Amino acid sequence: MIIAKKKLLSTAGRIFKFLFLGFIAFILLVAILLATAIDNLKGAAEFGVAGKKNLDSVTILIQDKNWELATRNAVLAQDNFNAALSQIYQARDNNVIKYFFPVKRQIDDLEYLLKTGEILSRSVKSGIPLVQGLDSIRSGQAGKNFSDLSASQKAQFIRYIFESEPELRGLRANIELSILNLEKINRLGILWPVYRDISDLKIQLTQASDLFKKSSPLIKLLPALSGYPQASRFLIVMQNNDELRPSGGFIGVYGLMEVKDAEIKTLETDDSYHIDMPASITDRWQLAPPETLAKYLAVEKWYLRDANWFPDWPQSALNIEKIYNGVIGATGRPAQPFTGIAAINPNFVANLIDLVGPITVRGETYTADNFQPLLQYNVEIAYREQDISQWDRKDVVDELLAELKKRLFELPSGKWNRLITILDQAVEKRDIQLYFNNQNWQQYAKELDISGEVKSPESDYVMVVDANLAAFKSDAVVKKTINYEVNEGQVGLEALIKLNYKHEGGFDWRTTRYRSYTRIYAPLGSKLISISGIEEDVENRNVSDDTVLNKTVFGFFFNVEPGSSREITLKYRLPDYIYKQWQEGDYTLLAQKQSGRRTESLRVGFYPEKGKSGEWSTDFNTDKNFWFKGGSR
Repeated sequence: MIIAKKKLLSTAGRIFKFLFLGFIAFILLVAILLATAIDNLKGAAEFGVAGKKNLDSVTILIQDKNWELATRNAVLAQDNFNAALSQIYQARDNNVIKYFFPVKRQIDDLEYLLKTGEILSRSVKSGIPLVQGLDSIRSGQAGKNFSDLSASQKAQFIRYIFESEPELRGLRANIELSILNLEKINRLGILWPVYRDISDLKIQLTQASDLFKKSSPLIKLLPALSGYPQASRFLIVMQNNDELRPSGGFIGVYGLMEVKDAEIKTLETDDSYHIDMPASITDRWQLAPPETLAKYLAVEKWYLRDANWFPDWPQSALNIEKIYNGVIGATGRPAQPFTGIAAINPNFVANLIDLVGPITVRGETYTADNFQPLLQYNVEIAYREQDISQWDRKDVVDELLAELKKRLFELPSGKWNRLITILDQAVEKRDIQLYFNNQNWQQYAKELDISGEVKSPESDYVMVVDANLAAFKSDAVVKKTINYEVNEGQVGLEALIKLNYKHEGGFDWRTTRYRSYTRIYAPLGSKLISISGIEEDVENRNVSDDTVLNKTVFGFFFNVEPGSSREITLKYRLPDYIYKQWQEGDYTLLAQKQSGRRTESLRVGFYPEKGKSGEWSTDFNTDKNFWFKGGSR
């Protein structure tokens, strides 16, 4: 027995020794086969590091305006990355790497990273002439602001940007290709130690891509926005959202602006009553208002101050232009053609003041925090104490905007990024809306999401639109929330929307009981089931189909006394095609924000008959999109 065990151990030892020697031989063989590939990978790394150093230096050289050396280093960086890629391709031809997937995947990751470097080097090289060209226009200027340029230089500057759009489009394509390469890199692999840096680069490139995406339609709009080569004329309405109206707020002030060669030649504002009142005493103006305005405002004619009755800005803009030319025509003045009609909400102006610093006009200092209430006080109350006539009480707006315009054109280049952020946020919140009579320009505005239209998604949709009718500036003190639910029943989907209004004000010069005609825009074909929380008078409610906007509209009037709250609940059945999307897992919801509406919170809930429900609470400062499938968003 003992002898047998010794023989067995001896045999096992020989087998183990043979396997061990075989393993060592295999490792040596692999090492020999990989020797060339290792040299290739080492070369790729060296070229890649050199490419990165050259690429990093380009940024500094551009800042120093050393265009020639910046271009040379960009070319060197591109050559470095191409050489590194050549080494990678040679390494991949190695038989061990070719058929050994774990190693091949690491090589692939290196290739994606090096390709990104090559694309970025090529993009920077092609972008240097653009930057150099813009800088050359400013050469010889002592200052660093756009306002320092002469009229001819401003025109040249705008023309240069406009003609550079194809090149910028190409740069965006390169950036998107770089992002695709970075997304292919595995987190757990040879590049794991620098994966965080790769993620940061991907974020930066994504932001750059988004910026280029917006820049293309914006550049195409330059002729309209800058007044080059032909002057542009804009009708601007200032919408006070403390007195909320469908497209953003009550039109207390309007402005006329002419732009030529990127310079605001004229900007004059006036009280909307200054053109409404003369028209009201003549028989030449007879346009009847919508039935709702006539009923709750007790008006017989439709004037500029009430012209923005539609939440869809293109509709309101056309109506504003029509009424403006109509009321001035009624007093014998000729109609004026406009390049575009713009709406601006107070929050945008407040953010610009925050950017340029406090502005003092007539002894009062306006800041971002006090701009809206202080201006209201001065034009509603203080003008009497200052011995200013009621007719001239809003002249202060002209003075304030003139100083704001001056400071914006003198804005240091270091603050331009922040200005872009402010503009971007204003567009997202619908604090700026633009309509152009040229339909090509209007399409570009739509691509920039600045056109303010009521959107038409292919699935579920909801938009709550309040219209303050004779409630002073009470929207400033009414807290609002929205709760939207979708419940699956036996025969389809039922939407339940709860609107809460809490009045935290009182009776004074600024606020009174809240009176609103509110409309809920739902997908066309929705059927009202019930409504509660408003007066029982059926004349206070209305259901209609808007085939132009592809919506069914539920409208109703209500009021809220100071110190009290009101909850209004509507239940309606959604169209069958949306129920089919729900069943197939393709259901989406777009909750669109009304311009100027302050909503404390939006709560959304989806409740299928079977399966997991979904609930979300969010702010409602911008449009919100939701996707639901079995409890997933």
